Amino acid sequence: MFQTLLSTHYISAFLVILLAIKLHAQQKSRDVELRYYWLTLICCALLVAQDAFETYTALYPRLIFWRTLLSALGYVLRPMVALGLLLVICTPRHRTWKLWIPCIINAVVNLMAFFTPAVFYFNEDYAFVRGPLGYVVFAVGIFYMALVLAVMLRRLYEGKTAERYVLFVCALGCVAATVIDSRFGGPHLTEAALISSVFLLVYLRSHDNYLDPLTSLRNRFAYYDDAENLTRDITAAASVDMNGLKELNDTEGHAEGDAALAAIGECLRKVSGRNVIPYRVGGDEFSVLFIKQSEAEVKNILARIKNTIAAAGYSVSAGYAMKYESQSLEDVMRQADEKMYEEKAAYYRQTGKDRRSYEKK
Repeated sequence: MFQTLLSTHYISAFLVILLAIKLHAQQKSRDVELRYYWLTLICCALLVAQDAFETYTALYPRLIFWRTLLSALGYVLRPMVALGLLLVICTPRHRTWKLWIPCIINAVVNLMAFFTPAVFYFNEDYAFVRGPLGYVVFAVGIFYMALVLAVMLRRLYEGKTAERYVLFVCALGCVAATVIDSRFGGPHLTEAALISSVFLLVYLRSHDNYLDPLTSLRNRFAYYDDAENLTRDITAAASVDMNGLKELNDTEGHAEGDAALAAIGECLRKVSGRNVIPYRVGGDEFSVLFIKQSEAEVKNILARIKNTIAAAGYSVSAGYAMKYESQSLEDVMRQADEKMYEEKAAYYRQTGKDRRSYEKK
């Protein structure tokens, strides 16, 4: 059994230990949903132990009950590894109990191995034979990994190009490992999932470095990266600035000012997407990049932004400029800023408030 651990699962065991140390060190971090990483890690660790013990029981026919139990346990755990990865990358609103249904079905099917050979059985030579229901585990695993791929495809516009495609390759690698395990057996899925977890942890930590902690919008660093990486696809840019933040801070306190900025960030997220990317680039300053959007679409989106923010009880001034082939994004943003300040000046004239709160520093 110990020899099996060293010869077959050394890499997996090594990765389990390293990732456990890293997760424990980050247990107070807000960077990622660590409990879902723990789900994947614990399942991988149990799979390593399960395979080692099962290899031992395969030597002694008198241990057929324990071999059956361990085999069923391995089939129950495999899809949970993929589920853990899926839960890590899903947004909170998509992490529902329904995602557990395929895992529960798979568990029920594989525990039937004690009562029917349709799942798996051991022949007269004590060799493992998989029945037709024995492929349910791989179907469920591939289903989860397909969802992982789908989520990654929806989020490909985020982050640096190299990083996002590394994750895509990791997901494909886990699908391939599931197929290989179904055909030839082995610890391929465990190793692929652990390696993918390491890359995913690095990616999400790097991704969080590009997020503004107050609003959860992409920050100035992300703006500079996206301005460079997406320059060919950017057709317009907008400058958005909160009205009255100084007055709010002076009268209600900075906590209320922070709450206002967080609310505006939430409003911007509601209208964001693959082709509309908002950023918090300063104190009360926001920028929006429009990807392959017409001027009519830009106007409509900015109107929605203002209406959504107004419904939340706040006010912003906004200006936009279209980007043409001969223009740099800096020039476009300069034009957008000028229009935004014109609108802000009109706002303060209409409200009669102190103009010093909007003057450009």
